[in-house]
Amino acid sequence: MIMWFAVLAALAAPTAGSAIAGNQDTLPTLDRLLERYVEAVGGREAISKLKTRVGEGRLVTDLPTWEPPVHESDAFRIYARTPGKYLYVHRTESGTDRDACDGGACWRVVDGELERDAHYDPRFAWFLDPQGALLMKEYFPAMRVTGSATLDGRRVYRVDIDDDESHALYFDAETGLLLRLGYNRTLNDYREVDGVLVPFRLEISRKGGSSTYIFDSIEHNLPLQDSLFNPPRR
Repeated sequence: MIMWFAVLAALAAPTAGSAIAGNQDTLPTLDRLLERYVEAVGGREAISKLKTRVGEGRLVTDLPTWEPPVHESDAFRIYARTPGKYLYVHRTESGTDRDACDGGACWRVVDGELERDAHYDPRFAWFLDPQGALLMKEYFPAMRVTGSATLDGRRVYRVDIDDDESHALYFDAETGLLLRLGYNRTLNDYREVDGVLVPFRLEISRKGGSSTYIFDSIEHNLPLQDSLFNPPRR
C-alpha cells in the first residue's frame, strides 16, 4: 500500500471545479489573517492547553488503476508532541512503515529498512502539531499574503510560504479556517475536540485520483515518551 510520505510527495494537478484564480483586491495583513485563524480554531487559550495529539483512522485510495477504491480500516496512527515531534505509523499487508521527526532529525522505516536524515516537510509536521495554529510563523517563516482566489466556489486568501507557488496555503475568507495545504491537500470535516476545531479528513489529489485520510478518533494530552520519536536502534 501507499505510505503517507510517498503520497505527500506525489505530483498531482488540481481537479475539475477546484481552479484557483488569484487577484489583488484589498487583503488582510498576515498578522490579522493568522489571528483570525487562531480565533476560528478555538482561541489561544484553548490551543495552548494542547501538548500532545494521538489519532487513528482509515485510508481510502481511489485511483484509475485500482477498481474499486481500496478501503483500509485501522490503517494509520499518528503521535505528536508540540513543538515538532511526530510519528506516523502506517500498517500495510507486508508490515508496518513509520515516518517520524524527533524535534530535529527526521527518519523513516520502509519495508524494514531504516532511513536516517529523511526529508522534512514543514506542512506535514505542522498538520500534526497540536499547537500548529499558534506556530504558523515558526513552521513557515517566509510566509506572506499574496492574493485572494476562488477555491471550490469559496473565496480564500492565499499565503505563499516559499518560492514554490504550489506550496501556498489557502484560508477561507468567511470562516477563517485553513482549507488547503498546497494545491492538492484539502482539509475538511472540522470537528471540535477539547475546545479546538481539528480537520478529520485530509484528501490528497493525485493524477487521476486521490488518497483520503479519515480520522476515526483524535485525543489530546496523552503522555508520550521521548523514545517514541527516536529512530529504532540497530
